[in-house]
Formats: sequence, structure tokens, C-alpha cells
Amino acid sequence: CMIFHVVANSFYAACECLFRPDLDNKPIAVLSNNDGVIIALNQECKNLGLKRGDTYFTVRDRLRAWGVQVFSSNYTLYADISTRLNILYSTFAPEIEIYSIDESFLFFPDWTNIDFYQLGMELKQLTMQNIHMPVSVGIAPTKTLAKLCNKLAKTRGGVCFWDSLDKEQELKHIETSEIWGIGYSKTRTLARHGIRTAFDLKNMSLDKAKKRLTIQGMKTVQELNGICTIDFINREIRQNITTSKSFAQGVTDLIQLETALAEYTQLAVYRMRNEKSVCTY
Repeated sequence: CMIFHVVANSFYAACECLFRPDLDNKPIAVLSNNDGVIIALNQECKNLGLKRGDTYFTVRDRLRAWGVQVFSSNYTLYADISTRLNILYSTFAPEIEIYSIDESFLFFPDWTNIDFYQLGMELKQLTMQNIHMPVSVGIAPTKTLAKLCNKLAKTRGGVCFWDSLDKEQELKHIETSEIWGIGYSKTRTLARHGIRTAFDLKNMSLDKAKKRLTIQGMKTVQELNGICTIDFINREIRQNITTSKSFAQGVTDLIQLETALAEYTQLAVYRMRNEKSVCTY
């Protein structure tokens, strides 16, 4: 099959722009529930030297001086836009897997009469036209390679197709730490054995990969070789559904509290229906 990995770029910040076209191409930062730290920012904001995890009170003066638009997180809005995106994705692919609020995998049969790169461009353009959401698309025969292609797509016009690349050269320029599923400890383990790039890892023997990186690491090696081993994740129905947001200031107005309660209850019920769940009362 062929797999599309689709990511909504700077998702939270892009959602805040949807109803504020005057903010296009301007720096935007989104804060955590209690407005304590920056949890999302767009490229214009990153270009100023800011980064995710910066505490708000330490950069507040700089944000104001640079004209950065700051928003408290609005998870109700983000969940709604995520749902709209996946509805659109489902019109393109026979099967989709929602991996997180801003990224999904789209699964296509191994069609021989389809230009997958052109299909990726069409998906990117239609997403912008219909939802005004910029996305990047990585296309490859495995999830791991699709993830790598998505990173490359961000600097190559928004779409990257594995089959059109010089695969060996590309893998030689990608560090093991950038590979999906290879964390800090595994990166150090691989470095001790002289494996520092995706190309090195691709050529690692499976028995050594299993011994040093466990079964998951062995699957990653297979995926880098174009063998699809990471299964579709069929998320189980949850026993609990939570939708909440901390207030930035103390709330003393009953109407404001009732409005918030109604809004979050509605979102929880919406999620429950989507999962075809039921509650006892």
C-alpha cells in the first residue's frame, strides 16, 4: 500500500488565524491552560527565537515588543477543526488513522494508475481552500518513511514522495534521532555502535536491531527498508471522556461558569457519539 502522513502545520496557531485573516503571516503564540508556558507557535514566531516550552512571564515583554499575538488555548476549537480535517481526508483515502489532533495517516491500495505526488498536492490545496489550514504531506510505503518524508516536505513545497527521491543520499543526511520511534536512549545506544544516520540504521542486521532496540526497533529497521510492519492502530473505546480547560482568572460569575460547563459537556457528548459509546445515565 501507499501511506500519506498528513500534518496540519503550526496547528493551534493556524486555528487561531481561521477567523482572523488579519493575522496571516504575523507571529502567533498559544499558551497552556493556565497561560503558564508557550505550547504552540507559528513559523513567524519561531523566527524570532521563541520556542515551545518558554515560560510566558519570562518572554512577555519581548512578545509585546515584537507584536506577537498571544492566545489562551482553545481546545474546543482545535477539536472541531481536527474533525473537519479528518472528514476531508476520508474523502481521499479508503482508510484513515487519526494519530493525534493535528496528524493522520491515510492508507491507499498500491494503485498503479495514480500519481500519488499529484494527489498529495491536490489534498494540500483542497485543505487550504476548504478549511484554510496549511498541511504538509509525506508519502511513502511505510509509516516511518512517510513520517520522514513529511519532515522533508516542510522545506520542499509541502509534499514529498519517497519514490521520487535519491533514497540513499536522503537517508545519509538524516540523523537517527529524527527517526520516528528512536528516542534519546536508543540514539545513544546506536551511536556507541557507530550507527548515526538513517542509512546506517537501515543497513543494521535485524538480529542486532532486535537485541539492542527491542522488537519495536527491529520493526523500524524493516520500515526503513520499505517493509510495512507498524500496524494500523485501532483505538479502543474509552471508559472515560474528559474535556476541560482551566480558567486564566478566578470565575465568580455563575452565567460564565454555566456557559463553559454547557460547552464542554456538549463536546464530550459529541466525542461519545463519534465513538458509538453509551452512558448508563
